[in-house]
Amino acid sequence: MLQNIDLKSPIFSLYIIDDKIIVACGGGNKKFGVKNKIILYQLYQGYFGQSLIEENLDEIPEFIEGIPSKKIFCFCSQNKIHFYNISRDYKSFQKIYTLTLESEEISLNCFKIKDNLLATGDDKGSLKLFNIDFNNDEINSINEIASNKNAHLRGINKIEFCSKNKNNFLITASGDGTCKIFNIASPNIQMVSFFSFRQSLAEPANYFMRDLIYVQEKNLIYTIQSPKEGESFLTKWDLSNVNSVKPLETIKISRVPCPSFDISENKKYLGITDREGRIFFVDANNMVITGRKRIGENMLKHCKFYKNYFVTGSIGYILAINKLKTGFNSSFFKFIFYVAIFGGICYYIYLKKNNLINEIE
Repeated sequence: MLQNIDLKSPIFSLYIIDDKIIVACGGGNKKFGVKNKIILYQLYQGYFGQSLIEENLDEIPEFIEGIPSKKIFCFCSQNKIHFYNISRDYKSFQKIYTLTLESEEISLNCFKIKDNLLATGDDKGSLKLFNIDFNNDEINSINEIASNKNAHLRGINKIEFCSKNKNNFLITASGDGTCKIFNIASPNIQMVSFFSFRQSLAEPANYFMRDLIYVQEKNLIYTIQSPKEGESFLTKWDLSNVNSVKPLETIKISRVPCPSFDISENKKYLGITDREGRIFFVDANNMVITGRKRIGENMLKHCKFYKNYFVTGSIGYILAINKLKTGFNSSFFKFIFYVAIFGGICYYIYLKKNNLINEIE
């Protein structure tokens, strides 16, 4: 571990924008008397700088997303999404909009923003799509344009936008054990296909799909799945055809559930966190664990890559930054390679000098 900060309260979510990181933390004012807050830190390679902004909240900031080009970020709290912008001098946050879903009985699990589209998934398995009317760094309005109230049988844990053949889709991961692909051009967000370890949707769910990452450049999807309290597995899927997603390889990651993972900027490595305070680094191409490290005893709920560094947030209050472990030191192995070549040449010269080459042949 290169550096850690004790925030004195559980960390809910992380979001990196430019060379800064937004941390959402707190204990829930009503329950524990610990203030909920969002903090903006300067982020360097290997360590955190000073906190630039710190703002107390009444709401619990459960999940953060953002729009880097507009310096807008947002977080969900129960059935609401609160939108903020960051001042150009990075000295203040300003709330600019609050989207409230119609029912207070639901709780948003996740959401995703792409351009002017906002997709939301809740704890009942409902999927909604909204249009955001931006006015520079402000929001005029947000309007629902499509929905599928029965998208999943259980809560939706992750949403990703996907563009293929000039068509736009949503990919979702759910606690019902499936990932699904939806066509967002249809008013009811129609399902195109599903992929899972189940042969059909009629089979009982034997795995929770906890998280997914879509890599558009490679037509790949990575998922983290596990039984409710059992081992966690990482699977790589082929998305060449949205109508038929095929599993390519699966490896075991941890003996306990893994709530979150992220992919490096070069798309070569995955960083995965588990409920016992460990992080795992995986070669995304070869599906091999290249490094692991224990941060503490508490669940690492959220994680983000920043260049060659991996930032994690723990419910045990610790915000930590670690160097990406690739399993070997490439400079060292290059040195050994060149030494071996040099040694081989020297040995050949020695044999030649002593007329031993012909004797060996």
